[in-house]
Amino acid sequence: MNNWFQYICEENSEQFKTKVDNVVEYRYPLLANLSNSRTVRDLGKILRDLGITLLNKIKGNTPIIKDPIAFFSAEWLSKTYEADVLVAIRHPAAFCSSLKIKNWKFDFNNFLSQPLLMESYLGDYEEDIRKFAQEEQDIIDQAILLWNCIYHTADVYQQKHPDWIFVRHEELSMDPIKHFKSIYRNLDLEFTTQVKSDIVERSGSHNPKEQHSEDEFKRDSKANIKNWKNRLTKKEIDRIRVKTNKVSNIFYDNDDW
Repeated sequence: MNNWFQYICEENSEQFKTKVDNVVEYRYPLLANLSNSRTVRDLGKILRDLGITLLNKIKGNTPIIKDPIAFFSAEWLSKTYEADVLVAIRHPAAFCSSLKIKNWKFDFNNFLSQPLLMESYLGDYEEDIRKFAQEEQDIIDQAILLWNCIYHTADVYQQKHPDWIFVRHEELSMDPIKHFKSIYRNLDLEFTTQVKSDIVERSGSHNPKEQHSEDEFKRDSKANIKNWKNRLTKKEIDRIRVKTNKVSNIFYDNDDW
């Protein structure tokens, strides 16, 4: 993929479909990964991933593509592979605070270099996208624009695809077992004792409130919901609220601020 948030649709799918087929059909790129390996550790990871891929293929497990960067290609993925789609919605302040603490900057040329994406979903934001692509802006303003682009599109998806699953991150965090049970049921997946145990292990109150480098996927999910209030200044929160208001009002109300 040449761009972050690559947009795949019928018009350009020929150049991407084989690569996505490999993922969906559990075809592990062994030779390519071996040619890029440099250390024994690299080789160990390749063998581990190969083993996991083969095991999933043998068992006939349903592949799951958990990839925020594939967001704008969701319609094509759904149509091409008859995929069930789950869209997780995150509070704009929480989203912005994550980019702030990690200093994750975004080059908006990734959007401008995709005319099909701009035409399909992001036309309302073209002026700002061009401005941000020409000159790097403050990290909070970058995060605001990126959030608006993503969740404006999420709203389009929600109107066009009522059969897709849309869930707020905060609801998952407040009661993970309840909401994951519902998701599993909607996707016709078995909610096993092991699944429940894994969710509790990764989201329970025994975990830290903030992510740690040792394992960033283990957090006290309830305590994490409003962490953005500690990460952001009041001025930043006010700016985020004002500049995301048009879209955020679709998903959040006053009580969520």
